[in-house]
Amino acid sequence: MKNSRLLCAAALALIPHLCLAQQLALNNAPAPAVDNTATASSAVSAAVTGTVASKNSDQKPLTDRWLALKTFSHSERFRSEYNFGDAHVFEGGQERSFLEGRVKLDAGDRYSIGFRASTGHYFNWAFSDFAGKSEAQRVNEGDLRGSFAGSPYAAERILAAAADPAGRALLSNPSTGWGVSMRELNFSATPVKALTVEFGSFGFERGVATEATTFDEDGYLDGERVMVRMPKRLFFDQIGFTSAFFGNVNTPSMFDRGSAFKHSNYRQVFANKQWNDRVAFSAEYNWLNDTNTLREAAVVKTPETKIVDGVRFEMYQRLNTVNLQGLNVAGGSGFAVTLQKSVSNRLSGDVGFAAIDKDYSVYFGDRFFHAVAFALNGDQYGLGKRPFIHASYKVNPVVTAYGFYTHETGQEINTLNKQGVNAGLTFDLKALANTEKRIF
Repeated sequence: MKNSRLLCAAALALIPHLCLAQQLALNNAPAPAVDNTATASSAVSAAVTGTVASKNSDQKPLTDRWLALKTFSHSERFRSEYNFGDAHVFEGGQERSFLEGRVKLDAGDRYSIGFRASTGHYFNWAFSDFAGKSEAQRVNEGDLRGSFAGSPYAAERILAAAADPAGRALLSNPSTGWGVSMRELNFSATPVKALTVEFGSFGFERGVATEATTFDEDGYLDGERVMVRMPKRLFFDQIGFTSAFFGNVNTPSMFDRGSAFKHSNYRQVFANKQWNDRVAFSAEYNWLNDTNTLREAAVVKTPETKIVDGVRFEMYQRLNTVNLQGLNVAGGSGFAVTLQKSVSNRLSGDVGFAAIDKDYSVYFGDRFFHAVAFALNGDQYGLGKRPFIHASYKVNPVVTAYGFYTHETGQEINTLNKQGVNAGLTFDLKALANTEKRIF
């Protein structure tokens, strides 16, 4: 562990210098090209991640030997959200700064240190409030109490707070300020082509599924992962196993989660397959805090239809009943279907429908989390049956405008996101360093 901390500290010391060198070196690099095949959901994700491609792959920056900078961006958005009681949970401005990549330790890129840093104070919130009241302020000032009074969930909230005081304490911090945390820091080794081993803090392996039916894209794990790539012998392009700790939802900094490496409450077996140029699918079995869950997903490209470029279907089945501090919660299932379309090089979007069971908040293993519907899938989606729509417009190589809308349409359930609207701008700082074109 001492050596691991020393290695992590050395990586962090190098990252700022390498990022500066990257920006200086990229001033003479060619302008980024827009990927015409990008799906709508990936286009919206790109508005946050800022992934770009070079027109001439032969012209590499001087730091390419040492640094693979995947994402360097800053986003500003307006968020408006109503809960199941029609109380205004969010109404204000939020910001997100994001940096992701890896430091290469050898010329063959077999050994590396991966990192992901962002703003935000929670597992599923990388955006920080900077204008308007935060949800925590609205709760403390009584703005939301009326929305629960007399509801079928009011009594359970009181019982859960008494039975699970630790869970209640975890959700007491406001998500404000511009503090940046190192959410992920891990060591990756590929000693042979068919095998990769990772250790440290890393993200979720989702296959071709999304955060709608898995866990939020801002989330993290602490532990180990092994991936095997032998498609000729094992059929799947990749199979793997993850053993990690899932938790510390209000502790985004990896350096404050050192004790997590002593425990494991998350185990996953997964497999991914690119069947052909048109079809890809993935599957996993996941054990987490006494829950047993199967997940499956598939993506099919359909450009010939001229209506949509592709269809994504994903689903899950939680197989057993679990006990949360005296409350039995049954298993459940859900799915999401997404139709993706790129209208032009600049404009893309998707439209879909998600049905997430009302007990999806069971995964953290705390009764209070369940009582307040703190679901750990993507916070844009949350619980319930809901249509949703994304849109993304690339104003120029650096600036992308994006928007999202969803509304829960099923039975009245306990959800923080009965109706949600996000709209904002993302500034791709990596593209800014790469482009020779005038931005305005």
